[in-house]
Amino acid sequence: SIVRTLMDGGEGPPLLREGCTVVRGSDWDSRDDTDNEDGKDEYDKEKLAKEEEKRAADEDEKKQKGSKTNLNEGSEKEIDPAEDDDPANDEDPADYNDSACQLDQEKEELPELSQKESDEHPSPSARAASSGNEADDPNENKDDDLCDLDSTKKKKKLPTPKLPTGTVMSIEPWEGIPAMARRVRWHRTGKEGLYRYGGNGGRFDLVHVETNDKNTRVRKRHPPPESLEQCAARYGFGKRRKSNVILRLSNRKSANADNTETCCEGIMEWPDFGAGVLVECTIYSDGAVAIKEKRLLYGSKDSGWETRFGQPSYVPGTEFVVLPTMNEDTVSSHEELLGDSTFVVKDLRKKEDGGRVRVTSELHLYRGKGWKVNSGGSTGASLSSVSPMQSPLIRFDSEFHASSFSLSKDKRTVTCVAADGRGMAYGNVGFTKGVHYWEVKLEKAEIGSVYIGVAEKPESTSGGFETQPRLNRWLGWGFVNFRATYSAGVERVYGAHCHAGDTVGVLLDCDAGRISYFFDGVKYGEHILNDLGCAFENVSPFGFNADGCGSGGAGQGAPSGVDGGRNSRYSANGAVRPKAMWPVIGLRHPGDRVTLSGKFMTSHGIDALTVMKKSLAVDEILCAYEKEYMPRIPAQLKVPPSIGLSMPPWFVKESLQEYNRWRSGRWLRTATRGSGQYRLSSYGLDVDLDTSPFACAAACASLGLPVALLCGDRVDVKRSSGRILELQEEAVVLGAYQGRLFYRLVSQKSEGGSLMEGGGRAWFWDESETVEGGLQLIGEGRGRSVVLPKLNRFNPVCGGLKVVYNGGAVVRSDLEIFDGSENLGNIPMGTIIPAEDIIERRLNSCGVARYLINHEPVGRGWISGRIRGGKEESIVEVIPFVSDSDGDDENGGDGKTQPEYLTPEESANEWYKNYVAVGGTETSMSESFGIESLDEFQAMLSAGKIQGLNDIDSDSLLASVYGKLVDVLPHLSEGVECSFNDCATVLASASQKGQVQSISNSIDANVHEVVSESLLHVIDRLPSTKSLMARIAMLRALNRRAQVALPWLPMRLSQEGSCILGGLHGFGASLERAGRTWDSNSTNKWAQVTSIASRFRSCRELFFTGTKRTFVEGVMDATTTPTPLSNDEYELPRDVRTLRINRLKARRAMTSNDSNLKRKHSVFSQMQREMRGWSGATLRRGFVAKGHGGQKRAFKVKLVGEGVNDYSGPYREVFTDSMQEVTDLDDTGRSSLGVLEPTANNQAGVGEGRDLFMFARPSDSSSIFSEANLKLDLLSNEEVDLMKSFSSIAHKKNESAREIEEALLYLGRLAGTACRHGIPVDLPLPLGMVWKRLTEESLDMKETLKEIDVLASRRLQDGDDHDAALVIEELLSTQRRLLNSFAEGLSSVVPVELLSIFTGEQLRDIMCGNPDVDVEMLRRVTEYEGYKNDDDVVSRFWEVLREMTTSERKLFLQFVWARNRLPLKESDFDAPFKIQKDTKFIQENGDYPLPSASTCFFSLTLPEYPDKETLKRKLLFAIENVTTMESDYVTNDVEVGEGWRGL
Repeated sequence: SIVRTLMDGGEGPPLLREGCTVVRGSDWDSRDDTDNEDGKDEYDKEKLAKEEEKRAADEDEKKQKGSKTNLNEGSEKEIDPAEDDDPANDEDPADYNDSACQLDQEKEELPELSQKESDEHPSPSARAASSGNEADDPNENKDDDLCDLDSTKKKKKLPTPKLPTGTVMSIEPWEGIPAMARRVRWHRTGKEGLYRYGGNGGRFDLVHVETNDKNTRVRKRHPPPESLEQCAARYGFGKRRKSNVILRLSNRKSANADNTETCCEGIMEWPDFGAGVLVECTIYSDGAVAIKEKRLLYGSKDSGWETRFGQPSYVPGTEFVVLPTMNEDTVSSHEELLGDSTFVVKDLRKKEDGGRVRVTSELHLYRGKGWKVNSGGSTGASLSSVSPMQSPLIRFDSEFHASSFSLSKDKRTVTCVAADGRGMAYGNVGFTKGVHYWEVKLEKAEIGSVYIGVAEKPESTSGGFETQPRLNRWLGWGFVNFRATYSAGVERVYGAHCHAGDTVGVLLDCDAGRISYFFDGVKYGEHILNDLGCAFENVSPFGFNADGCGSGGAGQGAPSGVDGGRNSRYSANGAVRPKAMWPVIGLRHPGDRVTLSGKFMTSHGIDALTVMKKSLAVDEILCAYEKEYMPRIPAQLKVPPSIGLSMPPWFVKESLQEYNRWRSGRWLRTATRGSGQYRLSSYGLDVDLDTSPFACAAACASLGLPVALLCGDRVDVKRSSGRILELQEEAVVLGAYQGRLFYRLVSQKSEGGSLMEGGGRAWFWDESETVEGGLQLIGEGRGRSVVLPKLNRFNPVCGGLKVVYNGGAVVRSDLEIFDGSENLGNIPMGTIIPAEDIIERRLNSCGVARYLINHEPVGRGWISGRIRGGKEESIVEVIPFVSDSDGDDENGGDGKTQPEYLTPEESANEWYKNYVAVGGTETSMSESFGIESLDEFQAMLSAGKIQGLNDIDSDSLLASVYGKLVDVLPHLSEGVECSFNDCATVLASASQKGQVQSISNSIDANVHEVVSESLLHVIDRLPSTKSLMARIAMLRALNRRAQVALPWLPMRLSQEGSCILGGLHGFGASLERAGRTWDSNSTNKWAQVTSIASRFRSCRELFFTGTKRTFVEGVMDATTTPTPLSNDEYELPRDVRTLRINRLKARRAMTSNDSNLKRKHSVFSQMQREMRGWSGATLRRGFVAKGHGGQKRAFKVKLVGEGVNDYSGPYREVFTDSMQEVTDLDDTGRSSLGVLEPTANNQAGVGEGRDLFMFARPSDSSSIFSEANLKLDLLSNEEVDLMKSFSSIAHKKNESAREIEEALLYLGRLAGTACRHGIPVDLPLPLGMVWKRLTEESLDMKETLKEIDVLASRRLQDGDDHDAALVIEELLSTQRRLLNSFAEGLSSVVPVELLSIFTGEQLRDIMCGNPDVDVEMLRRVTEYEGYKNDDDVVSRFWEVLREMTTSERKLFLQFVWARNRLPLKESDFDAPFKIQKDTKFIQENGDYPLPSASTCFFSLTLPEYPDKETLKRKLLFAIENVTTMESDYVTNDVEVGEGWRGL
C-alpha cells in the first residue's frame, strides 16, 4: 500500500468519520447491488448536456469573435466554470481508484461580481445552496441563468452539474468486522446505504474527497487507508514463517478413571513474540498430546501478533494435537511429535471473493523418550512417578547465522570457514522470562576470537520479512575468551582467560536482567571451577531496570546493558513489546569452532505476583499466631482467654503435603550452577532432586553406567567436560532431576582449589564423562552392585559396521579426539566390523558419535561415525540386524535376539526388580507415622503443642531444636533440611517413650545430648513424637514460604514506637538511641501499632536460623561494594588496599608491661591507624581472588618481616590477633588495650559468665545517675523510664571516653567485616547487655545484671540499698552508651536493621561461631593425602586433639587455619581440613620434625610419628611456640630489619 509512504512522511489519510464527503470508489461495480443510489447516471446526463451546450456556445463565440460589443476581451472576464479544468468535466470522480492519489491544488477562480449584482442576481450554485438542493434538475432555472445582466454583459451559460457526492452518516461493521463499512446519504438522490470501506478483503466502495463550496469540483481526493489485510501482510502475515516455542508442563497432573488420559496445565513460551501462554494439555496413553491455549500470561496482549493471527491482538483458543512420529531412532534420547492446527482469522477476508482466511500452523515438539501416562503394573512406576525426562538441547538455528559459518548436521557445532568480519550464529530458542543456563565448549579458538553471549534478533536491513539480516558483526552482550566483556563495541576486563578445550557456562536471568558466566577449565594442570560473577545488568527483555542496577551487590558493579546496547529501550521511553534474548556465538577467524554442550537448564522463574502472594500468605500465618498470643495492649484492658491456634485451611493442607513429602524422604532441595553466586538474587534454577532408587537408576541408564549410583554414593571423578583430569576429584551423588544424575564435588586434590568459588554447587554428568574409567565408585555402593541393563543407543542392535570412508576409519585410544588421544591405527575402507566386536556407542563432549570396538589387528579403540567438519561424510555405516526368524518358534524365541531397552525407564524397571530381589529396599518409617486425612493431621497439630506453653513458645522451642539438628546432623542438602527418620529418632529418644526404634545408626551420641539439653525443662510434658513431627512439618512449610517472602517483609515501621503514640523512639528519636535503649516494660504503657514488622519480630523464633541467615547473607551480598578487576587475573585489584601489619613488633609490645606501647604497637592499634580514613563501603568489599580458597576480603595484608603471601591466611590471622588483643589482660588483671574489660564475674571467678568481657568504662565519666542527691525512690515510674531511655546521651564526655568510643566503633567495624566475610571472632560479650540489645529482644534486667555481676545482683535483691542501685544504673547506662559506639561501627558494615529477626543467642553464634572446638565435626570434614582414615598416626592425632583443653584446641585451630573458632555446621566450612603426610627424613639423632601448617589452605603436614607421646609433644610445642607464619619466599634484610626493629 502506498499509504505507508505517505504515513512515513506525515501525510497519511484522515479517518473517514461522520460528516465526511464521499463519492463512489473503485470497487463500486463489484458490489452485489449495482443500483444508481448516488445519482451518478443523472450526473452523467447533466454533464453530457453541459458539454453539448458548451460546444454550442463555442460556435456562437466564433461567430461573434469579430464584434466589439460581444465580450470585454481586454477587461476583467468572468470565468465560466465549464471552461475551468474541473475534474468533473474531464473524468468521472467515481473512476478514481484507490491507487490514484493525485491532489488537485488549483485555485477556483470565482466570478467577480459586485455586491449589488450578487444580491440581485445570485449565482445558480448559490441559489441551489440556499434552497437546500430542493431542485433535483440543475437545468430547470436555465432561463434565469441565460438572461442578460446588462447590455455589456454576455448571456450566462449552464452551471456545472453538482457532483454525485454523499455524506457519511455513521461508521458501521461489515459482516461482523468493526469499522469496515460506512452508512452514506447521497446528496442528489437523498438515499441512504451501507457501503464497504475496507471490508471483503480490502474493498473500497467509497472514496474520501473534499469539494468546493458549490459541490461541483473535487479539491482533494484522499487515498484509501491501509486495509487490515495489507497491514497484516506488512508485518509478515501470509508468508511461511518459523517460530520457536518452549512447552513447560506442570508437575500437578490429574488422570481419568482408567488412567488413559492425564491432564495438566502448562506454559507455552513464544520467544519470537516475547510472550507466554497458559495452555491446557491432555496426554494420552498412546503418547499423543492435545494442547489448548487458554490465555496470555505475559507479553503484549494487543500488539505484535500480526504474523500469527493476522491482527495485532492475541487470540486465545488455538488447539493443537501432536502425535509421535513413526521414526524408530533407537540412538536418540528424544522423540518428535508432529501435529497441526487451523485458525480462521476473524477480521480478514479474501479480496477475490470475500471468503474467510484460514491459517494452518504445523507444530513440531521434541521431548525425552519415556513419556507415559501410567506405566501400569511396572515395578518401578508403582514406587516413583519418575520426574520428566531430559528436555531438548539448545541447537543453532540453521536459518539465522552468518554466511561464513558452517553448522554440523546435529546443529550443535558451528565452525568459521571464511574471514568475513565478526560473524554470529543464533540459537534455535530464545527466552523472555525465567532463568536459563547453558554451556559452550571451545573446541578450536584463538585468543579473543570467540564471543559467547545473548542478543535480540535484528531486523532485516531491507525492512522485509523475506530477507535475513547480515550477521557480520557481534551484537548484544557477551563474553570474549580473553578476559573481557563486549557490548556495542566496548570491552571491559572481566572473567578469565579461556583456551581450546575449556567450557563456558552462560546464566541468563531474564527476571532480574542479569547475565553471568561460569568457567570450567584446566590451568596449569588444575581443574578450575569458577563462577565469574555478573557481567551485565539491566538486560531484561521487558525493558525495565533490574533491582540493584549500578549499585553493585548481585550486579557486582557490572555495566548496564542499556548503555549503547539497546536503542530507545530505556524505561522512560517505554518498550512497545517485550523482546526475546537468544543465545549467540560469535567467531572471527577461520577454523574457530565451538559446540553447544548437552548441559542445559531452564526455569520459568518466579513472577512478582507469586512472590507477593507468598509474602501475604506468611503474614496471614503470623496473624493466626498473633490472635492466639494477643498483641501487646495496655495492662488495664481485659484480655480474653486464648482460644487456641487456628491456622488457615489452605495452610493446614499445605502442611500436610509438606509432612508427606518430608516423610517420604525422596526429595532433596539444592542449588545448581545456574543458581548464581547470590541465593536471593536468583533462585530460579534451584531444583528438587528425586533421591528414590528408581529415579537414580533411570538417570544412570541414560548415562550408560553398568551399575546404578544412588543418593549418598561417593565416586572418584576422573573426567570433566571432555578432559581427563590429572588430579582426581571426589563427588557425592545427590539424586535425579529431569532424567539427569546430579552430584556435588566434595573434594579437589588441587592446591588452593576451593569448592566455594562455584565448584561446590550441584551439577550433572553427561554420557561422555561416564565412559569406562570416568567414574569409579568408592567402597560398596547402595545399589548392591546390581547390573543395570544398557540402553539400545549404547548397545545398538545391528549386524555390524562397514567402513565406507575412502580414508578408512582412524582408531583412537579415547572417546575424545584431542592430543592426548593416541592413534592406534587405521581400518581400511570396505572392512566390515562384526557385531560381536562392537562394545559400545557413545557421544563425546562435542556430540560426535563414537564406537568402541575390539577389532584385530588394531585392537581396542574408538572410531567415529562421521567426519568432523566439512560435509561430514560417513565413516561407517550400520548394517541392519537380521534375526533368524525361522528358528524363533522352534528355539522358544531365543536365537540371537536380546532384550531391547529403548527408554531409561525400561532399563530401570528391570534393574529395580533385581534390586528388590537382593533386599535393596530401604527401611522406612513405621506405619504409625502415616497420616491419611486432613482431619487427622489437624488433630495431630492440636496435640503437638507442648503442655504449659502457648503456641508461639511451643513452636519456637521446636524450631530451635530442629535448627540444632540441622546444624549437627550431616546431610546432603543445603539450608534447613533434616531427614524425617533422623529427626523422629532423636525426638523419640529425647522423650524416652520408645515409640520408634532406632532406625539411623549414624546419629552420634552428642546429637542426642544437644536435643535432650534443649528439651530438658519440658521433657516430662512432651506430646507424642508423631504430633511433634506434624508440628515441625508445619514450621517447615512456613519457612519454605518465608524463604521467598523475607526480602519483601518490612522489619520495622517508621511509626512504630513513635512519640506520637507515646513511645520513646521512632519519629524524632536520635539514631544512637533507636532500638538499643528500648525497654519492653515501657511498651506496655502505650498503645502499640500492629503491623507486619511487629508480628514478624514477635514470631521471630518460629523461623529457622538457617532461613534467616540465608536472607541476611543475601542482603549483605546485595550491599557488597563492587571491585573492578585487575588486568592480570592473578593479581589483586587496585581498589583492594594493602594493610601493612608488623606482628613481630606487636608481639613484643604485648609481652611488655608498658600499656602505652601495647596501645600503640598492637595489631588492633596498627589496623585502627591504617584504616582511620576508610569508609564503610571499603569494608563492605567482598572480593574473592583466584586460588585464595574462596575467602572474601576487603583488603590485603602485608605482614612485615614475615615472608608470606596473603592467600587468605594472613587476612584471617589479623582478625584473630586483634580479638585476642582486646581481651588480653595484664599482670594486674586489667585490660591491656582498654577496649574491653573483664566483668565482675570474670574477675572474681564466680557466676556463670566467668569468661565474659564488657566495654571498658572511662576513668572519669559521669551520667545522670551519678548526680548528687538523686533519689530514685522519689521518682515516678514514668520519670524512671524517661531517665533510662535518655541516659545514654545525658552524660559528660572526656578524652578517655572519646578514645574508648573510637576504639569500640572500630571494634564494631572489625567484627562486622569478619562476619561479612565468614570469619568467626572470639568476642565474649554479655548476652543480655550486648547481643539481645542489638536484636531488640525483651530483657530481664535482673538476669542481665546477674550475667555480669552476680554479687551486685544479690545485693540489690537483698534490700533497699540506694547507693548500690545508683551504681548499678550508672553501670548499665554507661554500657548502653558504649554499645551505641559499637553498634555504629557495626552498622557501617552489616545491616543492623535486620538483626532484630534473630534472637540474641543466634546473633552471637553467627558472629562468634562455636566457642567449643568440635573435634568430631572437624574430623568429618577432613581429607587425607598420603594417609588413610584408619592409619595409626591419624588415630593418634585425633586422640591427642580430643585430650586437649579448649584453649589448646583454639591454638591448634589458629595454627592450621589462622582463626580460633569453628563454624557452627559442616556446610559453613569454606574448604575441607587436609592432613598431609610429611615426607621429610628423620634427623640423624632420631628426632622427628615438627608438624607444619598452611593457614591459607587449612592443611596440616603431619610426620609419621611412632607413638602418641611423640605426636602430642611435637604438636603442642608447635602450636604454643609458633611466632610467624610459614615462609613463602625469602625476605630481604631491609624488611627483616623493619620487622625486628626495637620498640
